[in-house]
Amino acid sequence: MLDMRKLHTHYTLGLIGAAMVAGTTSSSAEIESLLGGFIGEEVTEGLSGEVSIGYDTDYYYRGLFFGGDNVWTGVDLSKDICEGLTFNVGAYYLDTVTDGPTYSESGISTGLSWDSGFGTFDAAFTFFRFFDGFDGDGFGQQDATELSLTYSTEDFYGFSGYGQFVWDLRIDAGYLEAGIAQSVDLGVASFDLSAAIGYSIDGYYTAGATVNDAENGFTHVLLSAALPIQLLDNVTLTPHISVNISLESRDGINEGLSQDDANLFGGASLAVTF
Repeated sequence: MLDMRKLHTHYTLGLIGAAMVAGTTSSSAEIESLLGGFIGEEVTEGLSGEVSIGYDTDYYYRGLFFGGDNVWTGVDLSKDICEGLTFNVGAYYLDTVTDGPTYSESGISTGLSWDSGFGTFDAAFTFFRFFDGFDGDGFGQQDATELSLTYSTEDFYGFSGYGQFVWDLRIDAGYLEAGIAQSVDLGVASFDLSAAIGYSIDGYYTAGATVNDAENGFTHVLLSAALPIQLLDNVTLTPHISVNISLESRDGINEGLSQDDANLFGGASLAVTF
């Protein structure tokens, strides 16, 4: 019998290797030319994108722990529609290898970005597929869909900042998140600090989180430090270290998965832009 867990992992590692080769041997112009020859120059005109790969010692999503030794890969494409308005599409795949149930997922999203002049508004629809079930090892729901609206700005009292509202159509529950970041230019690299906090609405994946199983409450605080390093004009390596602090809507769940209230983890990503 085929071991689907191994197939998921091998597929991920294969994509990582292909992306690394493409990133270190191709310039942005060469990538654009390749895409133009494949799908037509009229489609690729005004098209930009990013292929990224990465590894994290732990995988937390909106404060919820899913497993350790997480490998992932993704692609994001954007195309200008008119001045200030952009069409976006993205897809990713990830696989956690240790420390928890067998878990892997993918997602595809599409949406619009509008640069208002005083910030950017992003509206998106995302479909998630949980290959091993949401709870891992084949248990839990197999998919989810959500709508999201995000506002971001580069000028929030000297910081960059964002606010996001999400509504999960699968479980009919919502999620709020806000964050700020600051970056210090170091020449070929930068030093980035960021902080984010999440809030559950109507039981956004909070079952078993607390004794009274409160449906509304803060999920987590995420503190991160990253060091993006410009390897080539269009290739960036970004190591990071983060702390996930579980709050009332996550502490019971994460504790049940042998996670501390505050958990330190790290990783790195490689991104190729065109």
